[in-house]
Amino acid sequence: MDNDDQFLFGKRVRPSHKVAYLTFDDGPNEVTLALLNILARHRAKASFFMLEPHIRRYPCTVRAMIRQGHAVGLHGVTHKVNRFYASKRSVVRELDQTRRTLKRATGKTSYLVRTPYESLPHLKPAYFKALKKAGYRLWDWNVDSKDWKYKNRYSIVMVKKGTLRMEKAMVRPVILMHDLKETAEILPKILLFLKRRGFRFKKITPDLKPVHFVK
Repeated sequence: MDNDDQFLFGKRVRPSHKVAYLTFDDGPNEVTLALLNILARHRAKASFFMLEPHIRRYPCTVRAMIRQGHAVGLHGVTHKVNRFYASKRSVVRELDQTRRTLKRATGKTSYLVRTPYESLPHLKPAYFKALKKAGYRLWDWNVDSKDWKYKNRYSIVMVKKGTLRMEKAMVRPVILMHDLKETAEILPKILLFLKRRGFRFKKITPDLKPVHFVK
């Protein structure tokens, strides 16, 4: 595996190795094409964790993601804590359904997943074990834009603070955002900030060591 595609801990990262992973949850929707256009202008790759009903509604958008070289991941069906996390079977069942829908819509299979509302405290150890047994690769994040909460420019501040914290720790940032109109409005400024810090933008790939909260 290329060292440029590894998370580097405990040693200085050369400028050429500064990589940020942009991730977007809850799409696709009517905003996603705008996000794709912004990413294309900045030659940035990202990873999209998508909901099954939205994949069915916007299959052309998902195919555009794949054509443009982004990673496509699974985010479940219901996005409801009491239904998604009802049991280890419900967790796997929702992701299996999302994976099958993605395959029908695009011809592509993905085992990259992000569970709703982060993995802790909802994803019990038995659930996590069931995910791994089913072949899924769970991803959380280490920088939270909180764009769903603020829906304004303060999310830029959150990304800056989180990224600088990761830089200090010598850890590559995995940045959580959402397919929101307000996020599309601030995304160019986030990209410019990261570029000025010397970051390049890569998509998540199956060979990377995942960032996740659950142990």
